[in-house]
Amino acid sequence: MKYLLKVVILLISLASTYIFYLNNISSEIQKEIYQDIFSGNYRESSTARFQVLNLEMPNLSLSSLPMKGLIARYYYLGAQFDKALELANESMHVNPYIMYNESLKQDIFFELGVKDSLIYYAEKTFSGIPNNKKHFIDLARAYSATNKRSKIDSIFKLVEHTNTIDIWKFYFSAILGNEDSISPYGKEKAKEALEKFSSSGDTQLRLSANYVLYGKNNVDKALDIDKEAENLYANGQFIEAAEKYQEAIKLNPNEYSFYENAGISYHLFGYYDKAIPLLNKVIDSLNPLTGKSEFVIAQSYFNLNDFEKACQFIKLSSKLNYRDSFRLISEYCK
Repeated sequence: MKYLLKVVILLISLASTYIFYLNNISSEIQKEIYQDIFSGNYRESSTARFQVLNLEMPNLSLSSLPMKGLIARYYYLGAQFDKALELANESMHVNPYIMYNESLKQDIFFELGVKDSLIYYAEKTFSGIPNNKKHFIDLARAYSATNKRSKIDSIFKLVEHTNTIDIWKFYFSAILGNEDSISPYGKEKAKEALEKFSSSGDTQLRLSANYVLYGKNNVDKALDIDKEAENLYANGQFIEAAEKYQEAIKLNPNEYSFYENAGISYHLFGYYDKAIPLLNKVIDSLNPLTGKSEFVIAQSYFNLNDFEKACQFIKLSSKLNYRDSFRLISEYCK
């Protein structure tokens, strides 16, 4: 009996040691795989190590991804789509709730241009976990690639509540594929995004929302005019610069910097009455909360001898931590 017990203990020890060995090898290789995937660097030397990797034990990675799916992602990175699909298919039953293999397969079918399978797996992953950023982006991309842009509004309605900026940006990018077909809903969401995320500082979001509202050509032309105005401003031609900024405003009336720079240009030339309405527009409607417009308008009012308003706006500027405002508070608010 004691002999049998010793044998059992020995077998358990050997099994534990073997499992530990498999887990250790798997952990080492996974580290290399993750580094390569995150860097987008496919290496043949890494695939050579797959030959000694047991994909059944463990069948989940350190981050709970299916091991075969993870290796399939690596082969996808190296454009070896046949191997990637084979492993993804074999791994469909492993941790299926995270939709990892389905997501990978839609990536593969997107690269291969297999539209029916692309739509099938993109819709499956999105319906399985709709609030996942990648799943929305993938399905929106699939609809764009298959001329089904009319469906993009409907899937965005399911995820807009998440307030994930990347989802909003890709939604705008997707519907911009055909500007003539942008719906009133899309334009409404663009206006909402400019207000909702005004303090995020995300210039890409602001630009894509403006593209939706005013058209890419108009917005890009406004940016070209803005550069012309900057050159005029740099040369001390403040009136000419202000007029250029006004031209840019007509093409893209949602860009606060056009109003602010036009106002500053008029202020520097001494046209305070023209500067104030433009700066007020920034403060009241487009406020980026930098304190800069408040700072300049305070100076304009001070130069017009309206000391009460000068004090009011210099205090607002300081509350927004605009550094230069602090040196003027004592002078403007006596």
